[in-house]
Amino acid sequence: MEKELTVIKLGGSLLTDKSKPYEARKSIIAATARELKECIDEGLIESLVIVHGVGSFGHPPVLEHKLYKGFTGPEQFIPLSKTQGIVNEFRLMITKEFQDAGLPVNLLHPSSMLVAEKMRITKTSFESLRGWMTLGMIPLLGGDLLYDRTMGFCIGSGDELAIVLARDLRAKRLIFALDELGVYDGDPKKNPQAKLMTRIDINDLDSILEGLEQLGKGDASGAMKGKLSYISVVKDLIEGGLDTTLLSMMKYGNLKALLEGQDIPCTRIVSK
Repeated sequence: MEKELTVIKLGGSLLTDKSKPYEARKSIIAATARELKECIDEGLIESLVIVHGVGSFGHPPVLEHKLYKGFTGPEQFIPLSKTQGIVNEFRLMITKEFQDAGLPVNLLHPSSMLVAEKMRITKTSFESLRGWMTLGMIPLLGGDLLYDRTMGFCIGSGDELAIVLARDLRAKRLIFALDELGVYDGDPKKNPQAKLMTRIDINDLDSILEGLEQLGKGDASGAMKGKLSYISVVKDLIEGGLDTTLLSMMKYGNLKALLEGQDIPCTRIVSK
């Protein structure tokens, strides 16, 4: 019998302090690793793929060297290579914490298995990833710079990668782990009156995205808008039963409680 797959995206805002360049939340990374191990040991997760954001390790050098514009000339190559090196240091930091927790992660680079066009993933090669999963290892991938047929290269979104993996690997569960409880009707960092949206019907997603658009470019309307835009692409999977949730992992035990079926503050994307 095929194991039920969980794809989890660990947000850059969860794993790093985005207000400080190159600032990892090491205690959160370690706690996340321990909780994932606990969930696996208790049978709450049968098979797992982990995607991580790069947060304050990726955004500063990308902005500094304008790598988000794509290929403009060979003078970008050294900055691009250095950016990859900085992000790889963060990947190795995550890998070590996960190994210390007893998780057999296999660090893989999306740039080796994905091709993009105009910043959208258009071609995948997951044969080796599937192979490592068959052996029992846990693929660990993160945001990356991807070869782009149109732009030369582009920023590859970890959110989009999680969506693509969920589709290609026929995941049972898709989880976005954040530093916030889920999706709010405003920016909770700026508006204490913002309310958590505990259930969002996939058919209402377009109107919610319009509402976030009107909020401006805060984290709730920027990063969250991106997540929801990618989620809208797998409407058919959600209608077919893909269990999709956005929750906070700042508090230890939240993920386990969700998987145990407890009623925790989070946002579930559902289909009526």
